Amino acid sequence: MLLHIILAALGPIVLGLAVGWLSGKYGFIKREYSQAFADFVVKIALPFALFLAAAQAPPSVLLNVDYLIALAVGLIVSYVIGFIAGKVFFRHDKKDAAMQALSVSFPDMAYCGPPVLLATVGSSGLIAMVLGNLIYTVIIIPFTLLMISGTQQGNSILKSIGKAVAQPLVFLPILGAILAICGVKLPEILQNSVNELGKTAGGVALFFLGLLLSGIKLKINAEIIFNVFIKNFVQAALILGTGIALGLQDDLLKAAFIIGVLPTATAVPALAISNKAYTETAAGTVLLSTLAALISIIGGISIVEML
Repeated sequence: MLLHIILAALGPIVLGLAVGWLSGKYGFIKREYSQAFADFVVKIALPFALFLAAAQAPPSVLLNVDYLIALAVGLIVSYVIGFIAGKVFFRHDKKDAAMQALSVSFPDMAYCGPPVLLATVGSSGLIAMVLGNLIYTVIIIPFTLLMISGTQQGNSILKSIGKAVAQPLVFLPILGAILAICGVKLPEILQNSVNELGKTAGGVALFFLGLLLSGIKLKINAEIIFNVFIKNFVQAALILGTGIALGLQDDLLKAAFIIGVLPTATAVPALAISNKAYTETAAGTVLLSTLAALISIIGGISIVEML
């Protein structure tokens, strides 16, 4: 059972990376096309996927304050740790530090989340994915885009905020959440149409990452190890500790905790290359974080069984 959960969570990642890597290594698809794939994921597919997930979420769960706080503390505090470490210890500029912060805090909820959550919590656990993505798109990604755009051409704060909010990756999930809270149901035809684009995000991101890695001489260094430790282990501890302190119990606590043990999202290198920052280190972080997930997911499932 445990082996099946691990294979279901990591199998699609390994296959997607392998196909992308082989395509780039043997010239089936040029590595120079990485930018186009990254832009498609960040600007089109992922925003639509997050919009639909938010729009279909039950309002009662979206408004569960304790659940939101437990996830938010884990996601935001790990982001802050990554940002500070990037600026202070690894001597990055604000742009690269912001991308490092994403690398240590953005869980791969799209691919690893469903099989692990379904096996340990059931279908109700999938709501943790929606809330996690909402926290990211409402708070963390706008802040990251603000940090990145603020470094370019001396933009004013208001102009930078406007530019960040105007990104589809920000306003579409927020719109979906507003529709869900207001009780607005999307027509089935519209849902199916949006889903056709949204469901391509994960696969294309995996293929893009493999294509990108085909031209990189990957080196595991102290920075990548630090990123993986924060993402796979510290983030989970933060979520679990906050959830227990707030009195979360049973499936809510388990689902929130599982989000923390997932590896770094494959969307991070796509965001990195799209913004021309931290590209190779972000790719290396995803690769090592995925390997480390063999440990963190097994440990997370074992802990969940004791909760």
